[in-house]
Amino acid sequence: MQGQLHTEAQQTAHLSTSARWVSPLFASLLLLLVGAGQAWAVEQKAAPARPPMPVETLEVKVATAEQKITAVGSLQSNESVILSSEISGRVTQISFSEGAAVKAGKLLIQLDDAVLKAQLEQAQANLSLHEADYLRTEALLKDHAISQQERDTAYARWVLDKASVNLAEAQWGKTRILAPFSGTLGLRMISPGDYIEPGKPLVNLEDTQSLKVEFSIPEKYAPSIAKGQSFVLHSAGFAKRDFTGEIYAINPMVNAASRSLVVRGRLDNQEGLLRPGQFANLQLIIAARENALFIPEQAVIPQPQSSLVYRVVDGKAQMVPVQLGQRIKGWVEVTSGLVKGDFVVTGGHQKIGPGSPVQSIPADPALFAQLN
Repeated sequence: MQGQLHTEAQQTAHLSTSARWVSPLFASLLLLLVGAGQAWAVEQKAAPARPPMPVETLEVKVATAEQKITAVGSLQSNESVILSSEISGRVTQISFSEGAAVKAGKLLIQLDDAVLKAQLEQAQANLSLHEADYLRTEALLKDHAISQQERDTAYARWVLDKASVNLAEAQWGKTRILAPFSGTLGLRMISPGDYIEPGKPLVNLEDTQSLKVEFSIPEKYAPSIAKGQSFVLHSAGFAKRDFTGEIYAINPMVNAASRSLVVRGRLDNQEGLLRPGQFANLQLIIAARENALFIPEQAVIPQPQSSLVYRVVDGKAQMVPVQLGQRIKGWVEVTSGLVKGDFVVTGGHQKIGPGSPVQSIPADPALFAQLN
């Protein structure tokens, strides 16, 4: 009994000793945890909120989306001719300056007309003589002084002489080469004193107050082309200028080799900026959609399978997928993903991510081409 009491006293003393060691350790751990929590709370309270990132933004533009086709063509004079002579002869006079503008009917080249002029005068003299004879026979016939046959013979001779005069005048007229229409002369290919044969090229004459342009379009666009349809033309010499024209003729037959349709248009050239023979690029509008949405091309973030843009909503950047349509002068049509009134990020994409707070700075309009 006495031994049992001794054992229990020893166990009680051991527990008391353990308790004295555990309490200080637990208290130390508790204090450490409380201190760490307070330090974390102070750190969180002291950390500043992330400021909005400034980005350039622009409102979605509403404009007309035009479906266009492009073609290449060559400019032609409204009227063009290389003048030549119908008869042979020696050049006695050149009455024009190379490159000069002339009116229709102006004398340009005179050939030696001495022989033909003499023949005309002879025919005119014969006509006068036989006209007088015919008039006498008319009077004599009324008096029954001559027969009807004699009167008819005199009449036929007079008619024949009129024809001879007309022929001589036509031949003599061919010695004078006139401008068939108003235009600008090119470079002459003859000199005074040259003897020319019929058909020899003398000088070209071009009417460039208006110009023609001939071009081809694929046959699939044939139903979309009609007379009176307008087009915009660009020339290498005036890359920043638009020239407008109108279709006036369409070949009814499709070229079997190229499967294309030949079209001709006409455009005004009163300023004389364009020249025949120049290469030209054309755009034709074949359809139009009103109230289409456009954004600058730099607002688009291209992806392998899609296109994305940052839209600003309540001061935050929201990444949205979009479907794109046609492109016009640095703008791209958005067919889905945005609505009228949306603002998109045009500059500063690399500084933000989805959900980032942003500060919208209006983009400079001068950075973008004019849309419609």
